[in-house]
Amino acid sequence: MIEVEVHQQLRQLLRQSPEASWPHQLTMARMVARGLRLGRSALIQVPSGGQHRLSYLLPALMWPTATLLCVPAAVQAQILGEEIPWLQRTLQLHKPVLQKDRWPDADFQGLLLVDPLDWLRARLYPTTAGRAAGTEVPTGIPLIIDGAEDLEDWAYQALTLTLDANDWQQLRQIFPAQAEQIAQAQVSLAIQLLRRPLSRCLLQVDELIHLEPVLSWVAHHPGWLPDPWAQLRQRIPNPPDQPWLWWAETNRETGSFTLHNSPAAPQQWLASIWATQPVVIIGEALDLDRQAQTYRQRLGLPDLTPLQFSSGEGWSRSGVAAPRVELESWQGFSLYLPRLPLPNSPLFRQHLLQELKHLLSRVNGFVVVLVSDQPLQAQVGAALAAEFGSRVRVNGALPGNHSILVCDWHYWLQHKASLPCPVLLAVATLPFPSVEDPRVAGRVQHMQRTRQDWFRQYLLPVAAGQLQRAAAPLRQSSESSLMAILDSRIIARSYGAALLSALGPSLRIEQRSRLFV
Repeated sequence: MIEVEVHQQLRQLLRQSPEASWPHQLTMARMVARGLRLGRSALIQVPSGGQHRLSYLLPALMWPTATLLCVPAAVQAQILGEEIPWLQRTLQLHKPVLQKDRWPDADFQGLLLVDPLDWLRARLYPTTAGRAAGTEVPTGIPLIIDGAEDLEDWAYQALTLTLDANDWQQLRQIFPAQAEQIAQAQVSLAIQLLRRPLSRCLLQVDELIHLEPVLSWVAHHPGWLPDPWAQLRQRIPNPPDQPWLWWAETNRETGSFTLHNSPAAPQQWLASIWATQPVVIIGEALDLDRQAQTYRQRLGLPDLTPLQFSSGEGWSRSGVAAPRVELESWQGFSLYLPRLPLPNSPLFRQHLLQELKHLLSRVNGFVVVLVSDQPLQAQVGAALAAEFGSRVRVNGALPGNHSILVCDWHYWLQHKASLPCPVLLAVATLPFPSVEDPRVAGRVQHMQRTRQDWFRQYLLPVAAGQLQRAAAPLRQSSESSLMAILDSRIIARSYGAALLSALGPSLRIEQRSRLFV
C-alpha cells in the first residue's frame, strides 16, 4: 500500500536529513497517502510554517496517477525551487511536475501545481470565454490544498464580479437605444454613493433601484455579452438560497465608483466542487476545535476525516501569574492581559498609548503593534514616533531588528515569515471582522435572516484564527517573547476563554510589575 511505501521512504529521508524533521511528519504523510488511495477527503490543521510540506509532497510524488496541488505563487516558487528537486534527487522520483493555470491534457499523469484563484475560477466558471476546450480539470483527480486559512477569501475573490467605468461604456455600446438611461443610472448611483460617509459600502434599496432596469436589459438580452456582463446574467434572477450582494468602492477625488457583486456566503458554490473530487485540505488555525465543524460549514465541506496537530502538545497551561522560575525557563511566549477601558470607551486611546509607551521603553528588539482601525493606527503611529523617533514604521518598508512596526493584521500575517520574531507583539484590539467592510456586513445580515449565530459561527472563529496565526512566530522562537493583548474584552467577556484557548499553551502575567523581573 502507498501508506507503507510513503512511511518507509519518509523515515529513511528523515534519518538522512534530520533538519527536515517535524514531530508529526510521518503521521500526516500516512493520512495524505491514505486519502489518495481511498479517495477519502481529509481536513488537516497544522502549526504555522512550512515544515509540514514534506508530508504531502512525498505522497503526491509517489502516487502513480495525476494529482493536483493548489498553493499560492510564493509557495509554488519554494516548492519548485527547493523541495521537489531535493525529493526527486534523493529518492529517485520521476513523476512529471508541471506548473500551469489549466489542465494540460487528458493523458497527463503527473503533479500539477496551480494557483488557488486560477483553480477556483476554472471550477466555478467552466464555460468562460477564451478557455480552450478540453483544458478543464477532469473530475475525480485528487486535490491537495495548502494554505486553507485563506480559502474563504480566495472563494470570495473568485466569485466577485467587478463593474468599472469601462464596463458601463461597453454596455452603452451594446444597448445604444438605452444608452442615455444607462448613463443616467450611472450618474444617479454616483451621486448617492458619494454622499455615503464610507468609501466602501453595501448598496441600499434606494440605490439598487437605479440598477434594476440595467440588470433587466442584461438578463433578457438574447445575444452574446462580454464578461463580466455575461457572468452577471447567469446570476439573475437572484434565488433566495444563493443570495448575492452589491457593494461599492468610491473615489471622491474623481467622483467615480466601482461596483462589486459578491456572494453573501460562498458555501453553496463550493459544495458543488467538493462533490467532484477527493480533497486534502491543509491549513493553519482553521477552527476552534479539532472537528472544525464551523469551518466546514462555512466552506460547504462534506463529511471528511479531521486531524489537528498543535504546536505545543504536552505543555502546561497556567491561568495565574507565573513564578519567576517558570518565566526564566519558559521557551514559548508569555501573555500579558492588563485591564484597560474597553475599545468603545473615549478613554481607551489614552490608556492604550500609555501602556504601549511603558512596554516599549522596557524592551530592546523588534516590536510589532497590531492596530487595524485606520484612524487609531495613525494616532498610535504618530504618538510612538514622537516618543521613539525613526524606530517606528507604519505599514511601510520592512523594518530592521530594532524597529517598532505599527501595522494592521493583514500586513503582519502576510509578512511575518520574512520578518524577525518580535520580542513584543502588542495587540491593540481583537481582530474581529469589521462590519464596516461591506462583505462582512452582508454576510452578517444574511446569517441574521437565516437565523444563524453570526457571532459564534463567523466572527469569533475568524478572530481566533487570526490571533493564533499572528502569535505563531512567538511560539516557534527559541527566545522568550511577550504577547500583550490590550483589548480587555478578552478577560471581560465570556468568549474570551475561547480566544485564550486558541492561543494554546502560554503563561499569563496579570501584573505589569512582573513582566521584566
